[in-house]
Amino acid sequence: MKYALFLFILFFTFLTFGQGKNDTIKVIAVLISHGQGSKIYIAKYKVLKVIKGALSNDTIDVGYSFYTEYQNSPDTALLNLTTYTVDTTVKDYYIFRDYDAKKGIETVQISTVNFDYWESCEKGDKACKPLTFTRNPTTKNWFLLMPCGGTATIVTLSMQKGIPTENEILQKYELTHSECPPFFDLTNLADGNYFAYLFSCGLGGQIEIKLTSEK
Repeated sequence: MKYALFLFILFFTFLTFGQGKNDTIKVIAVLISHGQGSKIYIAKYKVLKVIKGALSNDTIDVGYSFYTEYQNSPDTALLNLTTYTVDTTVKDYYIFRDYDAKKGIETVQISTVNFDYWESCEKGDKACKPLTFTRNPTTKNWFLLMPCGGTATIVTLSMQKGIPTENEILQKYELTHSECPPFFDLTNLADGNYFAYLFSCGLGGQIEIKLTSEK
């Protein structure tokens, strides 16, 4: 009985570990150099933001099969990666799942809010006008990147002016400075007016954003 229990625990641990290693990592990244190699091409990317998972560095190499190369791929893209678990001399090395670049590279639209603008809104400056962001209908993914305000930052998105209650919050993101910048996923949000509230030791307050779609 004890032996069977031991085998079950061992199997469960192995299964859990294996799944963790192969979980998809999602990042927004800029292409530094196109894939080079023979059967396996290796491209180099500069990571702008980790959307899901964790990386060992902000500059990474990504491997994929030569016959899956994405022709005319966007320089800035959403990458779907998995950790390469086999021993390799290449540092900070990841692969597209199934070595398929066509599945691993997705188009992305990035909108941004900078620190100075948010600070002007915090101070109540007249220059703080609502920001309008327009959706590109041909782009599958849309993210809003925002500034960090200190060692820890919390941002919330709602359709309510003022500090939202928990049931009014549409998206919430808490992070340390090393995890900056915070982001909202705008992909599936309807057009309309939204309010982003930021809490941190060096920056705070609310801004208004308007989402629209290209006609």
